[in-house]
Amino acid sequence: MSTQHKQAMDAVLQAAAHDIVGTLQERDITDRHSEEGDLVVLDVAILHAYRIFMRICEENGLDVDAGYFADLAADLAEEVAQDQDYED
Repeated sequence: MSTQHKQAMDAVLQAAAHDIVGTLQERDITDRHSEEGDLVVLDVAILHAYRIFMRICEENGLDVDAGYFADLAADLAEEVAQDQDYED
């Protein structure tokens, strides 16, 4: 991974960490490691992934399609799960 990619990833992770804290506060969740806290982390991760998807599409003149994003994410999750099954 290039230095530029590492810096971009660090910026995304810092923004996500900030959003997680804010979302936990908004939902009055005090235990970050509870099931509700885990769901907040997942919600923020998915939201950030979608925002990145939107920006990439817009920068390249493509229509942003939330349904297509969901389909791609489901396909990717299935591929990763299969890869993990092969590794085990």
